[in-house]
Amino acid sequence: MDMEIEQEPKRGPGRPKMLRSEAPHSEGIRSEAPRKRVRKHKGGQYHDKFYVDPATIPEGSSYEWKTHSVYNKVDPGYQIQLREQGWEPVDPRRHPELIAEGHKGPIIRDGLMLCERPIELTREAMEEDNHAARAAVRAKEQQMHGTPDGHLPRMSPQISKSYESMPIDD
Repeated sequence: MDMEIEQEPKRGPGRPKMLRSEAPHSEGIRSEAPRKRVRKHKGGQYHDKFYVDPATIPEGSSYEWKTHSVYNKVDPGYQIQLREQGWEPVDPRRHPELIAEGHKGPIIRDGLMLCERPIELTREAMEEDNHAARAAVRAKEQQMHGTPDGHLPRMSPQISKSYESMPIDD
């Protein structure tokens, strides 16, 4: 059976998009019943590609996106540091919605890899970070207020450590 098929117009700016109903149909191709597809993000909504639903994180674990590569170059030394701090790649079978069909390997987006570790280790690291930040503030305060022996005392500025809303001029 000879069918005459119109040549497809060239694509580009200002050209109409070809919808499936307009595409030439091939005969003799068997397919399973098509699955219903939907759009998750409609109306120009912002989609955070790094969002992981907290309800899907196993109890007792914490997730973070960690650097995997920069300009497609992996730093093995940094990968060792992550492992030494308790971070391991998240098993992609746990989150099939975050990977392409047939994907093998860790969950990676824009050079960042989704990692997990026990929540106790994360809390411990956060406490260490808070302690280091407080120590840095104390050291600067001592620099500002203290003077070497034999010098006159400094005029200490008033420093507030609270959070307050800023007044807005009309």
